[in-house]
Amino acid sequence: MSRARAEGRGRSGDGPGARDDALAEDGAGAHSQAHAQDRTPPHWLRTFLIIFAGQGFSLLGSAAVNFAFVWWLTAETGSATVLAYASIAAILPQALLGPLAGPYIDRWDRRITMIAADVAIAAASAVMLFAFRAGTPPIGLVVAIIAVRSAGAAFHTPASQAAVPMYVPADQLMRVAGWNFFLSSGVAMAGPVLGAFLMTTASIEAVIGLDIVGAALAVTSLMLVRIPHPERAEAVGEGALSGGRAGEGGLSAEAVGEGALGGEPGAGSARFIAEFAEGWRELVRHRGLLDLTLAIAAVTVLYMPLNALFPLMTFEHFNGGAAEASYVELAFGAGMLAGSLALGVFLARVSGVRLVAGAIVGLGALVAVSGLLPAGAFWVFVGLCVLMGVTAPLFGAPITAMFQTLIDPAKLGRVMSLYTTIAMLAAPVGLVAAGPIAERTGVAAWFAVTGVLIAVMGVVVWALPSVRGLDGAMEAVTAAAGEVAEA
Repeated sequence: MSRARAEGRGRSGDGPGARDDALAEDGAGAHSQAHAQDRTPPHWLRTFLIIFAGQGFSLLGSAAVNFAFVWWLTAETGSATVLAYASIAAILPQALLGPLAGPYIDRWDRRITMIAADVAIAAASAVMLFAFRAGTPPIGLVVAIIAVRSAGAAFHTPASQAAVPMYVPADQLMRVAGWNFFLSSGVAMAGPVLGAFLMTTASIEAVIGLDIVGAALAVTSLMLVRIPHPERAEAVGEGALSGGRAGEGGLSAEAVGEGALGGEPGAGSARFIAEFAEGWRELVRHRGLLDLTLAIAAVTVLYMPLNALFPLMTFEHFNGGAAEASYVELAFGAGMLAGSLALGVFLARVSGVRLVAGAIVGLGALVAVSGLLPAGAFWVFVGLCVLMGVTAPLFGAPITAMFQTLIDPAKLGRVMSLYTTIAMLAAPVGLVAAGPIAERTGVAAWFAVTGVLIAVMGVVVWALPSVRGLDGAMEAVTAAAGEVAEA
């Protein structure tokens, strides 16, 4: 899973002056976003399609090789422990490196960051290619390469997300998010099929080679385009390290520049900490986005165990086999494709908050109904899985568009890294808790109870005034961007 207010930030007890300051700052933020959107290239669609095509090939190769590695580990060891280590290696580096990567993503050229990450991931694949050509590689090496690929994603994913608002107009961000989700959904379906086909007809080396070629095509596509880099305010003056909030004489990343610290030892670390803190403050400043992030983390805790238990639901409750399990996966993937297509074509103008809240409620209701089905209703379960898949992009893509629209482009890499880390670290919590509970209650009962809880979280999302206010904030930024473009 894969994921407003013109934010008056005056808290209870603040005087009118505090509220006025907050509103003024938010208005400035809207105009800052508008000016960032004014820098989008005139032929933005051409830029997007070139990047879209290159990343499509890269993601397809990555999905195929990820399947190949897992399949090889399964066939070679037959060990659930090894597969667990591989899963941790695929998640943990990206989750832990996210907060560290964010400041660098905002500091560096995002296009170059994406290229460097693609090259690093391809280099890791090349190591595996030579290892397989030399014989049977050690299990530890395969798991280590999976971890390296995850570390590369810690830089590539938020850099890619943070780059989008720099070449896509504000009023097209929701549609583009839907298209990107469509690509990811299609790749998630096609990658494993392609990986299995190549491993059957050729070898695992062929799959790894495909991944390297995909990375090369992605790098080539990025070299063919120009992505503007967000301007970062420079404010070097006395008191830059005096403490307090950025913008109030406190420690700010822009203030801690080359000369602000006079070359003192530890200047680099101080600057990094300042930039990280600034990213956190930017997320906290948009209270609606922070509340939404925490709500999605709670949904992740509930849903991720279900994602792992789908095969068990098929085997244990519906008495199905491997073929039936594959039907469930295909049904969910087909639903994701349909939902992504609907979002990109028909639903881009619908309220983002309504889509997010409605999709979470819908997902929860569908999961709960699945847990109440009798053992003979397998094909009803497959139909429900199609609908579950539809809900995924309907809350995942609008969330991405909200961040891309509302967050200062110069800080977006840090904020997206924080969001990804919070969501990814929530997943292991649910996975650890769900196993023992599901074994006691039965997997169907776990589906029913968890589905209700997920639906409740959707209601909570809609009930939060800060989250409902995000639509108004997005409209303000989009309107301001239109005014700047006309000026």
